[in-house]
Amino acid sequence: MFNLIKMDIHRLFYSKSTWVIFFFVAVLSVFSVTMTNTDIHMMKEEPSATEETMDERQIGISVEADSEWVDGDIEIGSIISVEMRSALLAILCVIFTALFINAEQKNGYIKNIAGQFPRREKLVASKFIAIAFQIFLMMLVFIIGIIVSGFVLWGNRFYLGSSAPILRYLGSQYLLHLGFAALTMLLCMLTRSSAFSMTSGILLCSGLAVPVYAVVNKIVSDMKPGLKFDINHYVLDGNITMMTLGSASDVLVRGAVVGAAFAIVSVILSMIMIKKRDVR
Repeated sequence: MFNLIKMDIHRLFYSKSTWVIFFFVAVLSVFSVTMTNTDIHMMKEEPSATEETMDERQIGISVEADSEWVDGDIEIGSIISVEMRSALLAILCVIFTALFINAEQKNGYIKNIAGQFPRREKLVASKFIAIAFQIFLMMLVFIIGIIVSGFVLWGNRFYLGSSAPILRYLGSQYLLHLGFAALTMLLCMLTRSSAFSMTSGILLCSGLAVPVYAVVNKIVSDMKPGLKFDINHYVLDGNITMMTLGSASDVLVRGAVVGAAFAIVSVILSMIMIKKRDVR
């Protein structure tokens, strides 16, 4: 098992797609902060303009600037939270996972090595660990890009507040992004298509499922009037885009549980699939 993990980590760092993804993570982190700075300048030039708070999910990818940032200081954790909620990093996690898993199936790596392991589920576990490591590095690059860009744009106005809330928030977001990656891995193995898996993940991150969630909420509300139910609280994309740095502890815990549940279930189903079906 340890040798399998070493092989997958080795493949990560010697794959061109890994470094291309890192490049785009860095570029998007800078771009996202720059767009936030543009929004701040627009609010400064038009004081009458008010920013809508994302209490309800919207379709599309958006970055929300706080009106207090126009003249006040800007906390690092708040900016990280805003950029994470845009789901840009989640989209890159989906793309990376689809490319990584599909590459193994295309070049025959899985077919060549599967016969050497009587328990094929170890192959899934190894890939998942490698993906988890990559997601951690991607999140680290994204955060570093945000912090560096923030200091360049805002200087002394950009400051670090209490680290505990940031770490709790990032922990929950990491598990949610990992859950998305595990789900993408499952779809890749199920369909043997990186295009389908990638498209599905991108559409979810872009909020295209919001109308579907609204219909589900309406059905549940009609069936049980008075029940406070929102399916967005129990899906990956809903938690990623709605959870903030200032969210209550139970919200952060719920997000972590949702991410961990999706990851565990996806890995288990992937293990069952690779064990039962023929390897191509």
